[in-house]
Amino acid sequence: MPMPTNEDHGAQDPDNPYCMHCTDLDGKLLSFEKKFEELVASTMETRWMSREQAQRSVREQLVQMPAWRAKVEKLMTKTQTATQTSTPAPSAQAQA
Repeated sequence: MPMPTNEDHGAQDPDNPYCMHCTDLDGKLLSFEKKFEELVASTMETRWMSREQAQRSVREQLVQMPAWRAKVEKLMTKTQTATQTSTPAPSAQAQA
């Protein structure tokens, strides 16, 4: 996210690469889990989405941010793997 003023940076430090929304008062990056859950809850409340829709929307937003990209990609890989392993194999009758 663009940060045109010092106030937009974590701890209002222009050398901090993270924005004030993703950091604590000391400018340290919040945990991904905390930020993800905060954004999902906010999205559900303000955009009237189901949890699944909100999670998808938040992932799409966070994957564009350098601070969160790797975490989102890892989460998406886990989600895809879980979905693939939980999908039952087609039965023999369905193949016949």
